[in-house]
Amino acid sequence: MDELALHLSLRARQLGLADLPPADAPAETLAELARDTLHELIARGLLPDPDPQPGCWSAPRSGLH
Repeated sequence: MDELALHLSLRARQLGLADLPPADAPAETLAELARDTLHELIARGLLPDPDPQPGCWSAPRSGLH
């Protein structure tokens, strides 16, 4: 199992989603897992950061250098 899948499965367990069918899971808990997933994908550079901070590695480099 790759590192991202392991991280997301552990987070789902922490949120109490491991034993629930997705249709029965609370919407706010699913939203929290979705937010965590997006943060991880951005942090790993798999999605662009919509709000990059100066000096953040996920921000694209300036073409002016």
